[in-house]
Amino acid sequence: MPTAFVRCLFGVVAVSLSPVFAVSQGELKGKEAMQAGFAKVRITPPLGTTMYGFGSRDRQHGCEGIHDDLFVRALYLCHHGEEALIMGFDLLFFGRDDADRYKGAIGNELDLSPRQILLNASHTHCGPMVGTTWAYADYGLGVADRFYRDELEEAIVQAARHARERAAEVTLWAGAGRTTLPVSRRQPDGQGSILWAPYRDGVTCDHLPVCLFKNEKGEAVCLLFSVSCHPSTIGGFEISADYPGAAMDLLDEHLGAECSLFLQGTGGDAKASVIGRGEKWRRGTWEDVAEAGRIVADEVIQTLEASLTEIQPKIRSSLMEMALPLQPAPDRAALEAIASDEREKEVKRLWAERQMERLERHQTLRTHVPVLLHGIQLGHGLRLIALEGEAVAGLGLHILDFYRGQATTFPLGYTDGMQMYLPTSAMLDEGGYEVVSYFEYGQPAPLAKGIEEIITKSLERMQAGKIE
Repeated sequence: MPTAFVRCLFGVVAVSLSPVFAVSQGELKGKEAMQAGFAKVRITPPLGTTMYGFGSRDRQHGCEGIHDDLFVRALYLCHHGEEALIMGFDLLFFGRDDADRYKGAIGNELDLSPRQILLNASHTHCGPMVGTTWAYADYGLGVADRFYRDELEEAIVQAARHARERAAEVTLWAGAGRTTLPVSRRQPDGQGSILWAPYRDGVTCDHLPVCLFKNEKGEAVCLLFSVSCHPSTIGGFEISADYPGAAMDLLDEHLGAECSLFLQGTGGDAKASVIGRGEKWRRGTWEDVAEAGRIVADEVIQTLEASLTEIQPKIRSSLMEMALPLQPAPDRAALEAIASDEREKEVKRLWAERQMERLERHQTLRTHVPVLLHGIQLGHGLRLIALEGEAVAGLGLHILDFYRGQATTFPLGYTDGMQMYLPTSAMLDEGGYEVVSYFEYGQPAPLAKGIEEIITKSLERMQAGKIE
């Protein structure tokens, strides 16, 4: 294979090339080119590792097999001295403590600040437990493998370093299509409640943003794409990246290089259509996972072939913490009643005990929850806007509406940590799992209304500062 040599702040490195796209000889000449490098490192856990995604399953025993490997993928970018690192993980999610730890390790190695490092989890429900975010971890019902967490840190730093070392001049192309994969899991029952069932007329974020980085020969260096849909297609005790992994494998084959990087969108209230064609969700099969991956890959390829526009690069990054208000927390008497009620779920009773422990230590229960908003601009009109939480489709649509008519936006959830489900204000009246599951994340009460207005004001601040 031919080899290109490129310099971007950190020295000269070799990059292997294989032709995929045709580009005119002078396409890069005369432009202030961006540099981009991609790396992929395996993070499959050992057999027996505690899994993360289905509470009853995860408490039984660890994983029994490997259906397909898990990876961390890294995209390093450099332009006019500005740098950014975008990392995607075949994992359920990180807690804030995990994200801070791994950002610190990357920062020590690459001299990057937290705002320059975006960590997005695909939210596969067939991966290993990481950190102490979800109910059964927070409440002593499950423990992450500390050796795996150390190994994961090594893999993360390795991927980040290799991505930077492989940086080469690129052009930037972006566009957006539509995906048919997400189906709302919030079905109204006609009596004022929400059922956990497929609701094909429900709200979904079917936006399919795509961003392609091509080198001077027109070859794919990295393909970013995002779908807003839970990768909870299948259960069981085998490790799998679910449909995002299947889609990336197909796209890598199509592009002739390992270069695909999936980012989970605002899919907190959506599941894959392949298991929701009836009146109830059914347990998926490996054939369903493959079909879901094929649906996404085909839709990405259609977008690549139909609607990409060259984007002038411009890297900017911004990271801010929003204080989202909570509804009033229950008092001690209410907490005592919940903790002693044998009819309550074990997790709910443990949650009540934890809240009382805080009160006994003369702490006050939270009135607000801190949620990160992370923006990384890649080029003029091209940006990633990410929330720290299980953001629902309505919030993704809200972000898209804020940037309406401004090229391509990636609305993301599951980024830089995990505080709780982030429902819309309307959902707070409707109820449903996304509203009532606050206790599983250790929060003392549900969110209060007004999250959309807070996000809008934060986006305005971000826009006035760095992110166009």
